[in-house]
Amino acid sequence: MQKHITLAFDMIKRNKKITENYFFMTLILILNSFFALLIYPYLIRTLGAESYGIYVFASSIANYFICLVGFGFDMYGARLIAENPFSIENKSQVLSNIFTTKIYLELIAIFLFTITLFVFPILQLHLWVYIVCFATTLLNILFPTWYFQGVQKMRVVSYIQLFFKLLSLPFIFVWVKTPEDLLLFASIMTGSSLLGAIYAFVHLFIFEKIEIKWASFNYVLKYIHTSQYFFYTNFLNIMKTQALNLIVGAHFGMRDLAIYDLANKIIQIPLILLTSINSALFPKVVLNFNHLLLKRIILIERIIGVLAMLGIASLAKIAISILGGEKMEDAYWIAVILSFTIFAFLQTGCYIALILIPKHKDNYVLKDLVVSFISLMFFISIGISVSNHILVLPIAFSLSALVEILYLRSVTKKVLVE
Repeated sequence: MQKHITLAFDMIKRNKKITENYFFMTLILILNSFFALLIYPYLIRTLGAESYGIYVFASSIANYFICLVGFGFDMYGARLIAENPFSIENKSQVLSNIFTTKIYLELIAIFLFTITLFVFPILQLHLWVYIVCFATTLLNILFPTWYFQGVQKMRVVSYIQLFFKLLSLPFIFVWVKTPEDLLLFASIMTGSSLLGAIYAFVHLFIFEKIEIKWASFNYVLKYIHTSQYFFYTNFLNIMKTQALNLIVGAHFGMRDLAIYDLANKIIQIPLILLTSINSALFPKVVLNFNHLLLKRIILIERIIGVLAMLGIASLAKIAISILGGEKMEDAYWIAVILSFTIFAFLQTGCYIALILIPKHKDNYVLKDLVVSFISLMFFISIGISVSNHILVLPIAFSLSALVEILYLRSVTKKVLVE
């Protein structure tokens, strides 16, 4: 036993940067999840389920445009930085190219968002809430989390997010009192995040010695072309996850969307401790691909996924009672069904982040998302045609996740043999 403990500590010491990166990436997820859980009971009782559902709906729409502005540069940029993390010239060039490209994409996003507001008049009922939520697209430009991941300095991101989230709390608890304060709440959330993003942007110049210059349009086109597979995969993933929020809000109502969102928050509790594993290992795997290590990681993550599902089934009722009260108890079975996605996300994340992307097989990632999205739409169509119960949506989502696992398992076996 003592020998195994000693070996474990030796491994941690040899991989100090990975351990640190994993810790702070996990801490970021914990902060985000804890913050959402901290304010949720207060918001659901002051704003009410209907108004809170509107905020979730607006955020879901904004996420489509965030994906457009990001254009898959997070993974692509992190890979470029991780391959040469000590060259200031290289880092400055990568940041400049991505920054310039995102500015162009932001202008396109504004144009498309404006059209969306006119095409769907229902959005004008809470026009400024949608506009304020859309402003979060600027975070994708000013806060290059992918850069800090590439240089393995995620502690910087953790400190920034912690400070500005704490800063927003007094404003939420003092000023948000009734359902009419929905716009004020959205403004506080977006404003505090933008302040953190501005600080992170300034940090690049002062502490990282980065020089960001306007890149030529040729570089913009080159980066868009090179990152297109990452964009397609991110967009299909957003289509898959956020579509459920939009379907629930439009088909079942904003109150049911608030219930569905609570179930998602319950699922996020174990995910915050698990989903950073593959991202933290990514820089190491890029530099030193190891088949034996990958097999061990996949096995361990399967076991962890099953334990997480059992934990959700046994503890979700207590969590829902504390966070939402009796009126939100319908979230339990949604959470139980969605718990399979914890297992699925661990497996698919390992296949994609630790095998396909390091092997530069980005096209398989795109194909995987296409298969997953088509299967989701198929299962949703079948489910809604058979029953009008909200549970058909998490069932469809879990079934599509199973299809995704089976597809990626088949593909990665082929890639590893090559």
